[in-house]
Amino acid sequence: MRIALGLACLTLVIGGTMAASTRARGAQGPVTPPDRLVESYLPPAGDRAGDPVRGRGWTYDSAITAAAYAAHGKLNQAGALLDAMQGVQREDGALESSYDLRSGEGAGPLRSGTQAWAGLAALEWRGKTCSGRHDQLIAGTARWLLAHRMAGTGLVTGGPDVSWASTEHNLEARAFFAALVATLTGTKTDGRRCQPGLDAVPADGLLSAAREAVEHLDHAIATELFAGDHMRQGLHDDARPIDVQALGILWLLGQGRKDDARTVAHYADASMWVTGRTVDWPGAEGETFSGYKPFADAWGPDVLWMEGTLMMRLAKKRLGLAVAALDDQADRWAALSAPLPPLQVDRAAGEDYHVWPAAAPAAWLALSRSRFGLL
Repeated sequence: MRIALGLACLTLVIGGTMAASTRARGAQGPVTPPDRLVESYLPPAGDRAGDPVRGRGWTYDSAITAAAYAAHGKLNQAGALLDAMQGVQREDGALESSYDLRSGEGAGPLRSGTQAWAGLAALEWRGKTCSGRHDQLIAGTARWLLAHRMAGTGLVTGGPDVSWASTEHNLEARAFFAALVATLTGTKTDGRRCQPGLDAVPADGLLSAAREAVEHLDHAIATELFAGDHMRQGLHDDARPIDVQALGILWLLGQGRKDDARTVAHYADASMWVTGRTVDWPGAEGETFSGYKPFADAWGPDVLWMEGTLMMRLAKKRLGLAVAALDDQADRWAALSAPLPPLQVDRAAGEDYHVWPAAAPAAWLALSRSRFGLL
């Protein structure tokens, strides 16, 4: 029942048709049939704050939705989203931050985490199908991320317009490169082993570069981004986001550092868990909810953020901690806006947090209850 709820929410965030940008593809006309991406937010009618984002899809949301579909074996749905992303991939391998779902025009700054998630989703699908249908998306992602590493540390910068390095982006990039190495050397998935390599993509140079990237990233994450009881937001940046703690727990477990992972989980519970939250939404009267806020820092928004809460659910489950009570919170939360996707937060805060049905919590609701193991 819980898995079905998550997949139902995913289905509802697949957006309208989107003609691919000819500038992005370098083609002479739009893709036929039109590509389809995820609509990121569904603001209530009359909410003027939602006007700028109506009919717009952020690439990250399409990527994590595709990953969730693939992880649950919904390969046709995942493949269609990956087709759409590959269709708008730029010649340098990047995907725009977001797209207008009517015109197909891309906009926004390029960010490394978005690129890494597109690659992770494609690798998850490939591991289950052994098909090279999205190998150009994977190879382009790898080239772009490799081109944006910092000298010395090997960390990936946030994007071509910034010099900072985000812990979130680097944990995601590290996961992508590790999964790429497994693909290039032969991945065993669902009881079978795919042929090693990517179709029509030379593997030797890419394999050595990906292996080197994993090695350097592991060292830099351990020495520069892990602070002992929490994960820093980035290089020389000790802000403490909940999503970074969740991803950090998963990385620590992959390194065999279970005690450190438990320490980070304890820190997150002590500094970011909020309880007794009400939601201004039809039918929510008399109900209260618990979950995680986005930051431990006092300046952070005081909201219950469902995306981060579900990321922590995945991390806690992988850590072997009880998650039944957290699942109950998430299920009741999802039921508030059903059949629309789950709400993003419990209250509006600044420009980034709104009480709107959103694609990201829908994807993480499904992804957190799957066997997705690339992180």
